[in-house]
Parts: sequence; structure tokens; C-alpha cells
Amino acid sequence: MRPDLAVVNAEELVTLQADDGSLGIIENGALVAKDGRVAWTGSTAEFKRKSFAKPKKLVDANGKLVTPGFVDPHTHLVFAGSREGELERKIAGESYVGILSGGGGINRTVAETRKASRARLVAEASGRLEQLVRNGVTTAEVKTGYGQSLASELKMLDVIKSLDEMGPIELVPTFLGLHAKPPEFKNADEYVDYAIKTMLPEIAKRKPAFSDCFCEDGVFSGEQCTRYLRASRAQGLALKMHADEFADSGGASLAAEMGCTSADHLGKSGRAGIEEMAKRDVTAVLLPGTSLYSAIGYADAKMIAGTGCSIALGSDLSPNSWIESPQLVMMLACSAEKMTPADALRGVTVNAARALGRDDIGRLSVGEKADFVVHDLPSYRFLPYRVGGNYVSAVFKEGREVYSPQLD
Repeated sequence: MRPDLAVVNAEELVTLQADDGSLGIIENGALVAKDGRVAWTGSTAEFKRKSFAKPKKLVDANGKLVTPGFVDPHTHLVFAGSREGELERKIAGESYVGILSGGGGINRTVAETRKASRARLVAEASGRLEQLVRNGVTTAEVKTGYGQSLASELKMLDVIKSLDEMGPIELVPTFLGLHAKPPEFKNADEYVDYAIKTMLPEIAKRKPAFSDCFCEDGVFSGEQCTRYLRASRAQGLALKMHADEFADSGGASLAAEMGCTSADHLGKSGRAGIEEMAKRDVTAVLLPGTSLYSAIGYADAKMIAGTGCSIALGSDLSPNSWIESPQLVMMLACSAEKMTPADALRGVTVNAARALGRDDIGRLSVGEKADFVVHDLPSYRFLPYRVGGNYVSAVFKEGREVYSPQLD
């Protein structure tokens, strides 16, 4: 076999393919890729003894760290405008829900996004997407939810599709039908009926990967989210939920009951709800950057892990928490939520893939996509430790180099 690509001399090659709960680290590691997939992993010494033909491309990691490509399982990448002024309001003590009820927050972004053309949305989101790629992201989930009318939500899905086709990484579309009540509706029930009867049937024709809703006191109730999720499932869509960000509203239990792929935020979830998620194999997506921006409590990662529930980490990249760095998210998970560096790395790779219902990304195992990052760091422990600079030397998506400083 003549490999399309071979990587050698990695100080640590983190494969995450071990069955013993370890990171599957191969010291002085090597990797071979063919047709966009991982074909072999082992030590560089073993690689030299193999009878591989000369690879079309040889990458000398030269003592650097190689990890699977980062997977961001929760972003709001597509939006228009910004909300930098709300930071001062939060500092002054105004709550997220208070800003929302006063016409700010999501409502402000909805107004801007509805007015924006497809071209503007593509252009603005492209810059944010480029930053994710520079920071090692090779797959990202992207939610709608800033349209909240059929025409605008379809526009957002079109933008996500265009960005995915443009590359250089894979985008997973999610229809966030219940994000906040638009001002033209009298009450939340009226809008939920509109979302179910008018939007969902047309949205489902575009086949987004997931349907999502914001289950939270003061936003959408458990009963409203139940109706919406049942209707989404009837349309053939897999399910996600924003749950228990500000209060234990029963979102974790509902996510388990409805068979969601993931429940996200979970800052105030009780143990009973998380235990139900663990039993139903619902992945917990924690968003520590949002807690930082909104000055709200962090999720209890130790409790969640203790139930056996898998923990993924997402950026929640949005106008509310404009974060484009998985390393920052990992650092917050370690410092504020007391996750270990190893668990944080799992959270942005294999468990983040799990939160998207995927088993072909997030690890470097034979047959899976050759999505990986070369970091100018000696060990995975530096990822949440040395934060603030950019230490990504190269990003590969399906065996193709899509970013390096030399390509800029």
C-alpha cells in the first residue's frame, strides 16, 4: 500500500482508541492515512520496519503533540451583529433572562439576523469559522435559532450548507426551533404552535441532523419542549436540548425521556436527572465559557461523571459568549469544573463526537476519518495549561492539510 499521508516522530500521538479508559497515547508515534481514513497507527520505529511504499506526503512532527481533530458539539456560528454592550450590563448585575425580556440578548440578534442577507451571513460566519479551524476544530455543530420565522430559519440552514460546502471542515446543522419567543407572537404557546405546524414540516425537508429547544424557566417550559420534541421526532429528526442553564427546570430528565442525543449546559441539573441521562446514554455537553461570560454557576462535572454520563465540551460560540478556542474551554473545564486534562481532551474529541451521534471522528482509529491536529506542544497536558497563544502547527481534515501558519 502506498499511503496518501504519513506522520512520524510525534512526541505523543493521542489516539483515544484504547479500551481501558486511557488516552491511547503512543510515544514517538506515527500515523498512516489512505483515502481520507486512518490506515495504521504505531510507533515511528514500527513505521520504519513496515513495508509501506513511500507516502505521497510525509509529515515530520518533530517531537510535537498530535491529537484527533477537535469536535465542537455546540455552536451558534451563524448570526449577524454583536452584543458587546451587554457585557457591561452583566457586570452591573443584570441577568441573562432580564436582558432577554427587555428586548436584548437573543431578540436583538434575531432582529439583526432577519435583516441580513445570505451573503452577509456567509461572510461574517466565515471569519469565525476560520478562527475555529486555526484553533484545531475539524468538525462543528452549527445551530439556527436566530431567525425564528420560516423564511429566516431556512435562510440560516442555507448559509450553514454553503459554509459546509465551502469547507475546509465539516459542519453539522441543527434546527433550533425554540430559542426565544419572537416579539410578534403574543405568548410562548402561540410561537410553539407556529414552530410545530409551520416551520417543522418545511425544515425537515432540508434534513438537518438535529432539532433543538431551549428548556428553561422564563424561556420555554418542559411541556412546551415536550410537544416540540415529539413533533420533531415525528418528522424524523434526532433531538438535542438546551437544559437547566439557570435553574433545574427538569430539562435533564426530559432529555432522557425523549431520547435526546445530548443535553447541553446543565449548570443547575440535579443528580436524579443526570442519572436518567446516563441510563439512556444521553451525552452531557458542558459549556464553561458560557458560565464565564454570563457570570452563572458552572456545571458539576464531578457529579455528572460519577453517574457514568459521558461529558463533552462545547464553545457555545455566539454573540453571548464569543469563544473560538477549544483550549480556553478545556482550561475552564479544568480550573472551574475540576475536570482532569485527560477528561477535558476527551470532552473536545471522542465525547464531543458522541454528542453528535458520530463514531467516525474524535479518535485516531483504523477506518475512522484522518482528522488530526499537530500542536507545537510536547504533551496533551499543555493544552489546558498553556493558553492564550496559538500553538497549532497544522490541521488535517480527512488526511488533507487545511491549515498551517505557512498557508496563511
